[in-house]
Amino acid sequence: MSGAPAEGRFLRQQLLPGFDATTLARLQDARVHVVGAGPVAAPALAYLARAGVGTLHLDDGADVDGGDVGAWLHGPDQRGRSRALSALEALRRLNVAPDLRPHATDALPTAALICAGSEAVAAMAAERARRAGLPHVVALGDGDGGEVLTVPLGAPCLGCATRPGARIAPRGAAASALGALAALELLLLLTRLAPGQRTGRRVVLSEGRPRVEATVRRPGCDCRNVY
Repeated sequence: MSGAPAEGRFLRQQLLPGFDATTLARLQDARVHVVGAGPVAAPALAYLARAGVGTLHLDDGADVDGGDVGAWLHGPDQRGRSRALSALEALRRLNVAPDLRPHATDALPTAALICAGSEAVAAMAAERARRAGLPHVVALGDGDGGEVLTVPLGAPCLGCATRPGARIAPRGAAASALGALAALELLLLLTRLAPGQRTGRRVVLSEGRPRVEATVRRPGCDCRNVY
């Protein structure tokens, strides 16, 4: 992993309570499969890269469209290009430390961040992560807000944790706020993950304010089985 020395770029982070060289090492060792590179994923990617996550595998088969332009990583000249490649190039221009690469089937991630534009795609990606034994965070937009679900190993799955919504794709400030929350939840998951951790939580973003609640497993759901 090609990262800047802790005493340089990450010195300010290590002033945070609970953040030390061990915490930084966990981030630098992390390999995150990021599903999505659109308006919600773009700010999350920028935050994760600057925080010191070691490897980011970008996974998005769509092209940049009008809704992506101006979304942190994509400019007007990128319209019609691969969204994943556009995001990779933009992140590299930020001169940040991670190993950035398109996702491949032989990748071996240690966690997943799912910011897909479609709830159906998000659900499939979350189930794949659960079956692979990967802790994951899922961001689901809903107009001016949305929700972020944190799923450590053994926690209630996305199907248990999420709530019905209109699922109107967020844009602008709402997408940026949701992406920032998703990045923060993943960073907390990566730095605090410990053997036996089973708790999950749901962060609801409404009218610009987050509300946090614990997730609960639905009766009969088999998500207690970690593959």
